[in-house]
Amino acid sequence: MEHKANKDVEDSWESSTRGEQAWKEATDRVASRNADARKAGRTEREAYERERDDARRTAAAKREAKLRKRPTP
Repeated sequence: MEHKANKDVEDSWESSTRGEQAWKEATDRVASRNADARKAGRTEREAYERERDDARRTAAAKREAKLRKRPTP
């Protein structure tokens, strides 16, 4: 069965402004949430990297201090 287009409907058809506005608002909310998630992820990664670097420096300082305390042969 074929569907025949009704020219009267095609000529008078207009998009739903409210529907388009709702769709735009929904996509804007998603984009905003995604941007917030990226920002939070970046902040979390930076904090993690900072803590890791601090731990690495602390361990290196302890190793160096231990080596300096050894008596020389």
